[in-house]
Amino acid sequence: MLSATRRRVIPASFLVTAGLTAGLLGATIPAQAAPVTATSTVVATSVAAPTVVTTRSVNVATAITPAQAAARRAVVAKRLAAARIAHKRVLAVKVAKSKIGARYRAGMSGPSRFDCSGLAMYVAKHAYGRSLPHYSRAQFAVTKRVSKRQLRPGDLVFFFKRGAHHVGVYIGRGLMVSATNPRTGVTVDAVFSGWYGSRYSGAGRLV
Repeated sequence: MLSATRRRVIPASFLVTAGLTAGLLGATIPAQAAPVTATSTVVATSVAAPTVVTTRSVNVATAITPAQAAARRAVVAKRLAAARIAHKRVLAVKVAKSKIGARYRAGMSGPSRFDCSGLAMYVAKHAYGRSLPHYSRAQFAVTKRVSKRQLRPGDLVFFFKRGAHHVGVYIGRGLMVSATNPRTGVTVDAVFSGWYGSRYSGAGRLV
């Protein structure tokens, strides 16, 4: 009798244990699923919010008025023009220096013989693309007046006082290149001292 009773009790305990286990597992599964769903919602919200803010910031930063765009174009154009002029001035000095030592010959404007106005003509043509008359006083008349303070390399410097008439190409630091006379040819001389300093009449700008 004892053995039979034990056989009936054992299967019943297995059923109770299985039922409890099934109940616990059934309760655990929804509890794990709920946090996953909530976490997904939080992540989606945190990703979407910065996207909206960034888009609005870009739109505000890149918006300019037509007047602002025109002003920017004007600034760029001015800078490009200044750069072109600076390049021409550098070229004028280079061309003038390349003729140092060339022979003087009245009425000549290069490429190997020059008088003073002929050298100015040569530089103006090859550096600035301008044509000048072959006479220093006429060149003075067709160039823009600039003061000593405004003088820049590439300008022309003129000397007319006391019956003298001469023109040179200013190269900076108070110096010029000019076709002086048959004895010395094309040389570098001081503009504001000595013979030339006492006869300085002014400067002319080509660009």
